[in-house]
Amino acid sequence: MSSIIKVSSPSNIALIKYMGKKNHELNVPSNSSLSWTIDHLRTYVEVKALSNKETDRWAPLESQQDISLSESSVARYLNFWKKLKSKLGVEGNFLVSSGNNFPFGCGLASSASSFSALTLAAHELSCKQGQKPLNEHQLALLSAQGSGSSCRSLLEGWVKWSEQGVQQVSFPFDNLIHKVIVVESGEKKISSSQAHKMISSSLLNVQRQARANQRLEDLCQVLQKGDWKRAYEICWSEFWDMHALFETSEPSFGYMTALTMKALNSLRLFWQNNGDGPLITMDAGPNVHMLFREDQNKLCDDILANCLEGFSVL
Repeated sequence: MSSIIKVSSPSNIALIKYMGKKNHELNVPSNSSLSWTIDHLRTYVEVKALSNKETDRWAPLESQQDISLSESSVARYLNFWKKLKSKLGVEGNFLVSSGNNFPFGCGLASSASSFSALTLAAHELSCKQGQKPLNEHQLALLSAQGSGSSCRSLLEGWVKWSEQGVQQVSFPFDNLIHKVIVVESGEKKISSSQAHKMISSSLLNVQRQARANQRLEDLCQVLQKGDWKRAYEICWSEFWDMHALFETSEPSFGYMTALTMKALNSLRLFWQNNGDGPLITMDAGPNVHMLFREDQNKLCDDILANCLEGFSVL
C-alpha cells in the first residue's frame, strides 16, 4: 500500500498570544495575534488509500519521532480529517499517518503544525480528485477550524491573525533564528484547548483582549522602527500576561517549573548585562522560545554555551 500524499507543515510561535476565543466551535480568537513561523520544527503527514470496507484511521509515522496520541486526540484528529474531506469534496477512506521531528504536546505548538499538515494533505488529495484548489488564505481559515493557531503555520515568516483573516507581514527583522529551551518534553496535563476555556474564570481575562490588541499595535510599531530592545520588553510582558491568566483562573493551573524560571532568569540577566539578546516568549507549556536576529549568531552561541548549560535546546 503506497503513499498517495506526503506533506509537511511547520510549527509557529506567537509573540502576541492567541488565548481566549469568541467562538469555541469555530476557533474565532478574542484578540489578534502575531507569530513567527518555525520552519525547522515540522509535522509530517502521509495518506494512503484504504478499501471501501475500511474506515479512516490514524497511525504514528515511523520515519519521525514516536508519538503516542490519546484516544481523544486521535478522535479529534480524525474528526477534523472527516470534516476536511466533506468540505473539500474528497471521496474514499484513508490511513492517515503523522509524526513530528520535535516533541509532541509540550508547548511547542505541535497542534499548529499537525492540523495545518492535515489540511494540506486533504487539499492535495482534493486537487488530485479534480476539485478546485484553494488559495493559502482560504486554506489557513479552513485549518483554523481544527486548531486555531494552525492557520498561521500555512504562511511564512511573520504572520498576523485576526477576525478579518490571516496575513503575512514584514519588518526589518525578517530572517530570524529560532531556538527553544526544552525544559520538559512530556505531554502536558492541561491542553491549550482546555486552557482557552479555563481562563474565562480569571478576573484578569476581563481586559485581556484590550491588553493584547494594544501590545500587538505597539509591537508592530517598534519592530517597524527597528527597536529590538523594546520588542523584547513587549514580548516578555505578553507571555507573562498569558501565564498570569492560567495562575489566576479558578481552579488555578500553570505550566512553569523551577527549570523554566532558571532559564528565564538567565536570559533576563544576559539582557541586563549586555543590552541585547533574543526575543523571549512561551507558549502554553514549560518551554522557552528564543528568536535571534540574523546578525546575532555569535550572541546566540554565547548564550547557548554560557547561560543554558545543562538545558536541551532545539
